[in-house]
Amino acid sequence: MENRFHLIFYPFFIFMAILILVFQSSFLSFFFVRRSTPDLLLIVVLCFAFFGGENKGLVLGLIAGFCQDIIFGPAIGIFTLAKMLSAFLTGLVAREIYKDQIIGPALTVFFITFFHEIIIFFMISLWGGGSPQLSLSLRSLLPRAVSHLLLTIPIYPLLYRAGQKNFFHPF
Repeated sequence: MENRFHLIFYPFFIFMAILILVFQSSFLSFFFVRRSTPDLLLIVVLCFAFFGGENKGLVLGLIAGFCQDIIFGPAIGIFTLAKMLSAFLTGLVAREIYKDQIIGPALTVFFITFFHEIIIFFMISLWGGGSPQLSLSLRSLLPRAVSHLLLTIPIYPLLYRAGQKNFFHPF
């Protein structure tokens, strides 16, 4: 029965990740400055990793990061590695935090955003990204983390309730 769930959930998640990326790049870019546009895909992946654990978070981070690398990445692997490690770390942290309260997941997303962005900055600097771009991106790190914190407040309860109602486990 678990295998049947994987056959439906992961293609659904890939489709959802692509929709989130399209929404994020088209609609949200009108409301946020380019460098501080929130990464909705990261928020969703971290929320799933929060109640799915580190192994499911690792797989979902791999899928989401690879989709983002294919669509927007300067090189394959930058977003994949960052989202994989961030989701894995979130799954580990989630063992010690109550999943039914919003403050723990919201603060986790806030702090993991710093970790995620630092990995991306490090990977881009390894592949020849200039230091002016790096310093400009570091200035937008706090506004991005705050926007992730604020967006987690409505997103996490929706995903949590859907998980409680077995929306993601149809069988």
